[in-house]
Amino acid sequence: MMNSSAAPSKRSSIERGMDTIVFAMLMLLFLMGTVTACVCGLWVKNTSPKMWYLDTASADMVFDPTDTVTVGIVAFLTSYVLYGYLIPISLYVSLEFVKVIQATVFLNSDRQMYHAETDTPMRARTSNLNEELGMVHTVLSDKTGTLTCNSMEFFKCSIAGVSYGEGVTEIERSIAKRAGKPVPTGAAASTKAIEPGFNFVDVRLEGTKWMNLAEAEAARDFFRVLAVCHTVIPEGEPTPETICYQAESPDESAFVIAAKRFGFFFKRRTTSGVDVVEPVFGPGQGGEVTGKSEEVHYEVLNILEFNSTRKRMSAIVRTPEGTITLYCKGADSIIYERLEYGAQRFMESTQAHMDDFASSGLRTLCLAKRDLSDAEYAQWNEGYTAAAQSLEKRDEKIDAMAELIEKDLFLVGATAIEDKLQDGVPRCIEQMMRAGISVWVLTGDKQDTAINIGQACSLIRNDMDLHVVNINELVKQESDREITRQEFQDLGREAVRQQLTEGIKKCDTAEKKDVDMALVIDGRSLSFALEKELAHLFLSLGSGCTSVVCCRVSPLQKALVTSLVKDSGRITLAIGDGANDVGMIQAAHIGVGISGQEGMQAVMASDFAFAQFRFLERLLLVHGRYSYKRVARMVTYFFYKNLAFGLTLFMYNLETSASGQVVYNDWLMSAFNIFMVSAPVVALGCLDQDVNQRSCLQFPHLYRQGQNNACFTVKVQLGWALNAVYVSCVTFYLVFYCIHDGEADNPAGHAFGLWEVGTSLYTAIVVAINLQMAQMINYWTWVQHVSIWGSILVWYLCNVLLSSTDPYLSTYSYRLFVPTVAPTAKYWMSTPLVVMAALLPDLLIRAFRRMYVPEDHFAVQEYERRARGAGKRRTGGSGSKGADKQGVKSRSPMERDVEAGAGPALTVNAPPAKLEDFTGDDGGGDPYVVAPRRTSYKRESGMSKIPVEDLPGSLAHYEALQAEMASRGQNPALSSSPSNVRSLAVHSSVLTALERSQKQLRPFRG
Repeated sequence: MMNSSAAPSKRSSIERGMDTIVFAMLMLLFLMGTVTACVCGLWVKNTSPKMWYLDTASADMVFDPTDTVTVGIVAFLTSYVLYGYLIPISLYVSLEFVKVIQATVFLNSDRQMYHAETDTPMRARTSNLNEELGMVHTVLSDKTGTLTCNSMEFFKCSIAGVSYGEGVTEIERSIAKRAGKPVPTGAAASTKAIEPGFNFVDVRLEGTKWMNLAEAEAARDFFRVLAVCHTVIPEGEPTPETICYQAESPDESAFVIAAKRFGFFFKRRTTSGVDVVEPVFGPGQGGEVTGKSEEVHYEVLNILEFNSTRKRMSAIVRTPEGTITLYCKGADSIIYERLEYGAQRFMESTQAHMDDFASSGLRTLCLAKRDLSDAEYAQWNEGYTAAAQSLEKRDEKIDAMAELIEKDLFLVGATAIEDKLQDGVPRCIEQMMRAGISVWVLTGDKQDTAINIGQACSLIRNDMDLHVVNINELVKQESDREITRQEFQDLGREAVRQQLTEGIKKCDTAEKKDVDMALVIDGRSLSFALEKELAHLFLSLGSGCTSVVCCRVSPLQKALVTSLVKDSGRITLAIGDGANDVGMIQAAHIGVGISGQEGMQAVMASDFAFAQFRFLERLLLVHGRYSYKRVARMVTYFFYKNLAFGLTLFMYNLETSASGQVVYNDWLMSAFNIFMVSAPVVALGCLDQDVNQRSCLQFPHLYRQGQNNACFTVKVQLGWALNAVYVSCVTFYLVFYCIHDGEADNPAGHAFGLWEVGTSLYTAIVVAINLQMAQMINYWTWVQHVSIWGSILVWYLCNVLLSSTDPYLSTYSYRLFVPTVAPTAKYWMSTPLVVMAALLPDLLIRAFRRMYVPEDHFAVQEYERRARGAGKRRTGGSGSKGADKQGVKSRSPMERDVEAGAGPALTVNAPPAKLEDFTGDDGGGDPYVVAPRRTSYKRESGMSKIPVEDLPGSLAHYEALQAEMASRGQNPALSSSPSNVRSLAVHSSVLTALERSQKQLRPFRG
């Protein structure tokens, strides 16, 4: 508990923006109160004495002409309470309700993010950050267990300078497939494990054949390290077929299983050591194959445990031969620093083998040993025992003692473990990059391993410029003792500075050439890059790259990198599965935990959790985007309606010389935010969607609206504020000075009084605000209809109820609406006119924007509409059953996808070269678009336009349809007649926007 840190409190960007708006509304309320106080004080002092019938000379302090200061203060306090409707207190309640619904109903119940194999549903552990999911700029991801399955399999190894293992990794197959090369087949290329944790194939080491090797002693030491140097607990029947190993990590389990397959069966763990069944060596030098095994006991003297700082683990044991031996396994960079200088026979060959393993995407680990004399061990153990018993800085003292014994090691060999990619990882990363999201992978793997895995999962593509930052030469010189530690620090820092500066120049050049860039940086270089004087260079280079891979990083470095990107103002999302990812998850704006095989620490520290990395695509592009647009529109609308309603009170108060007189019934004013306008905005926040879910994934560029905060900018907020001012002014002055200007309001010649006019004004403002919501809604369901029309109906029902209620409760509304206002035709005829005048400018602006300044989702909405229309035309307007009755032949899967909403596929003989050639006519007056697939893509800082290649009708769609028709025996060379062209009708203004997108966005090269 002392080492744990408290979970940080996280708030979304929109919530912080809300605070600013609320503060601005408070200032506006203060200003309105001040104006009211000044008007009231001046009127009481200068005008009221002239009105003898008011007798203000004998009035109390509220209207005392001789004490205008007191009059102003009282007027200010009165108006401050009266105008309190400007502050949307109900917004926080409604917003929390909406967020809880989004999290518990939509996120947690999404079956497409449910992992059936592990019975793990999606879990939103907080609802505060729903909308932040739609604004992510950078995803920082762990690799092992996050991008990969964390299901380790012993795949290859290097023993005494000889490489063993004939298998072909998944990474090699993926890279070969992407490069168009033949994928290896046969037994060596099989992906099925021989045993869980073991997928090693090499006849030279089968059974006990390793005992015939020239370096059999080294091989035996290699297998002994696997069988003894660990903290695995065996469970079940102690036989090779039935035993079950419980390990801290999948790596350890794979090593113990591999040792068992090679004849070194770890049978049991006791209080004094471990029992291993291992082959018996013959008397000859190098050993003879006897075919016998014996159970031996290794007395475990000390265990020097693995941690993220040490990056190694050691076990000091007394072997069956009676010698004291230290067995050590760890990262190559750590082990090589501790090898005995000048006494290594296999160092160079083993390094070469590890580089080959890394290029195949395998995780490598070095194995080493050291024989200790009894005297040396006894002296060291005395210091170690004292360190272990220390009450102060215990961990530091133990690590210092470990450094003293873990030296002068002899390299035995290296292991290579395969960790397969999870399903759907390449597509998920590709979709996020197309959405403008930068992907940073922070891994502890070697550089070559990280690069190859990056290539396999679409993080690094062949068309990218790859910039690598490392100081391997300096590291080698330091390990060979050619330079001192201080020289290494100085030279390394300067080398990293030069490489970062060079990378920034390359990034600028790549941007001019419309080429994407990837950055790879190793852990030693990263330690320099994160220093204060170089951090800005690293951030500048990383921000300009489409993808970044950081190799050999520690958990602390993960958190530091995340904090660096976060502090730059970019919205960050960190995703990981283990305890070493907790710091990164807590440092990011949004933390996502994957419930894998490394415990639940990451999940417990996260804001959202699920089982597979591929679910991140849906979490961001669908749920994140929906939540952002819903919450942003909901918040702006809330301030709009409260400002519009509050300003009518302000204007009437000024009309009455700031006397504090209200124009609405108190009960109705209190019900405004509870019954009259609350339901539609909650329905908007829960259900509205501008495009369907399929389009969110099909057009990932739509996500950039959230990245640019397009729905919650200062410009948008001011626009809504101006709209509220206009609506309040129009309704107030039309009702007071045009409709009820003193003339008779009914056939009997009676004129409406204050409360009748107030009822007309309240009706107009309620109807206008609710119909404003109707103009905003993109997705109509019965819930929207009930909430909007029901809210208007509630207003009338409240008036009917108050009109028939005892006057003690209904006050001024007693017998007001039913006998007086409702029978008046002027009331019913004027309300639509006032509402129309209030809403017409907003409607015209929306139409203008849609026609001449279209946004991304406008084009997709038009595309969806045409897709639905195309599906109905093909089915005769009655669905698939109606089509079958009419004798229409069965449709292909592609055509069924089109009818289901995936969109009409455009077919032509050859893709045109210019956008001007994309448009045509299908014979019915509807234009269609045929868009070739472009070859690259790039993130945009400003609002992007939909790239044409995303629209069906691209070259990819064209080729797929041609191939399908050929497979059905039809002529692929389609005629260009209107009946053979499935049209995509897009307004000419949308076509203009799409044409601009060709210039603004780099194309995607798939």
